[in-house]
Amino acid sequence: MALPRSASTSRRVGLLVVVLVLGTALGGCGASRPYTLGPVKTADPDDRPTPRPEETSESMYWDRVDMSVFHQLEKPLNLNWTGRAVGQALGVADPDEADNVNVMDEPPTSSWWTRRQFYDEMTPRELAIGPNDPDSTGTAAGPADGTWTVTSGKFQGASRGFQIEDPKGDRYLIKLDHPDWPELMSSAEVISTKIFHGAGYNVPQNTVTSFSPDQLRIGEDAMVQAGAERRPMTREDLQTLLAPYEAGRDGTIRGVASKFVTGDPLGPIYFLGTRDGDKNDRVRHEQRRELRGLRVIGSWLNDADRRHANTLAVYTDERYVKHYILDMGSTLGANAGNPHRPIHGQAYMIDQRKIPQAILALGAYRFPWWDYDPTPRYTAVGYFRADVFRPGEWVPTYPNPAFEKMTLRDAFWGAKIVMSFSDEDLRAIVETAQISNPEAEAHLLDVLKTRRDKIGRYWFDRVNPLDRFSIDEASGPPLAGRGGAEGPPVLTFDDLAVTGDLASAEARRYTYRMVLDEEALGPADTTAQPRVPLSVDGTALRRVLDRRERTGPHQRVVRIDLRTRQDGEKSRRTQVYVHVPTEGAARVVGLQRQ
Repeated sequence: MALPRSASTSRRVGLLVVVLVLGTALGGCGASRPYTLGPVKTADPDDRPTPRPEETSESMYWDRVDMSVFHQLEKPLNLNWTGRAVGQALGVADPDEADNVNVMDEPPTSSWWTRRQFYDEMTPRELAIGPNDPDSTGTAAGPADGTWTVTSGKFQGASRGFQIEDPKGDRYLIKLDHPDWPELMSSAEVISTKIFHGAGYNVPQNTVTSFSPDQLRIGEDAMVQAGAERRPMTREDLQTLLAPYEAGRDGTIRGVASKFVTGDPLGPIYFLGTRDGDKNDRVRHEQRRELRGLRVIGSWLNDADRRHANTLAVYTDERYVKHYILDMGSTLGANAGNPHRPIHGQAYMIDQRKIPQAILALGAYRFPWWDYDPTPRYTAVGYFRADVFRPGEWVPTYPNPAFEKMTLRDAFWGAKIVMSFSDEDLRAIVETAQISNPEAEAHLLDVLKTRRDKIGRYWFDRVNPLDRFSIDEASGPPLAGRGGAEGPPVLTFDDLAVTGDLASAEARRYTYRMVLDEEALGPADTTAQPRVPLSVDGTALRRVLDRRERTGPHQRVVRIDLRTRQDGEKSRRTQVYVHVPTEGAARVVGLQRQ
């Protein structure tokens, strides 16, 4: 008997869903071990010489439409995206994790990102210098004193400015604050540049600078855009540009000097796919941990305009492609020359997630930001608040494919970098913005601290915040019945919630269990310190393995399951893999976060 048409259709749809879900689930299964007995990969050799790829172009406006409309329409047509989404909704598929992490759940240093603050702590002074070359006083250097040759100008748009060549031959873009919002854009640009650099990203050298109109000379080949045409620049053009700006007591005008990066520009890097012609570009950009986790760092700074057009790929003199993020003038409370509006960071400009709510409510639904006071407290800070900031809901103004793919593990990685900036670090960085109003500077610093801590609390509640695992061979406590003899090695770690002053060490407890080939080696135990002795029931772990005649290298890898407890709450599990050889030191060889 033939099925009714509706039932047949439903059956086909159901079969399609099953195929998609099974394909996604099986595609996520792998036979590789979650640890390595060899060296842990900490660097990606993507700086090998390669032929110069072709330059790509990106409209400053088209990528907004593309990501807001067409990219959103294409996603449901992608079977991998649809299958995984259905599988996650049914609880049978895992999130699509980043592709470029090592067995310690870390991205390697590459042409995209470098291990800095969290991994190799920088001093406040080093963070304040940032990517800049230090001058004779040890602070960040900008254009050299003397006559600046103006080579071109940008006299229209939100960010006005001009390009110069200083007496040393270095080229800079001089950006000017909006006359109604002095210090706003320049402060945001410099502060966020220093933070992104400390977080590990490639950024240009941005410095607050002051110049006198008298030190500017029009270059012979300087051009200006006049409507649809370009013509030679005149002194009158420059005077018209500078006319709205009041000179300070010393007769100078403030701006931000952005030094041109070295190399041959190739256009935007894109947050989706890979670059054609770049043999080193092997990981799809939306699958990179450092780009996914950038969403959390961007949420801290309200980097609402982080899209393709505000990035740059450069073909270096060493013949490889290096990747930069640019244009930090729409961070903190600044939206280029003007202040951010309450919607920035709260929703996409065209937000398919929220538009249906308004339609179904027939106009009765009010979005929260409609009731926020949009008035900035200080002109040098703009609209930058901590009280309405929700770390888990933050989005840029336009969808970003890498941000959309962010998982909890990616978010945790971004959060631990954010939390690595101390109060002293932030104070040193903020001071480089040279904000003239001390109250405005103090307010900005307070908002940065509060948003930082909200990020830590939110994401550390969702992933067990234990990190920096290592083996201490010399400080194990004596085991029972050994007459005070030296005890076994100890697995040590940091509780990032404690080191970040988000939780009390006295209130934290750590439950752990040793597991070998999915078999528990003993009962679970609890410690009040972030230290786990490598022993089972009073016997050193090495001896336990010897007694079991486990001699092969892979037979001597023990998994330690760790959970954090506080106030009756139990965290998700962190699994640490430790190799205990028959001879020599034990070491951590793998890490998995639940």
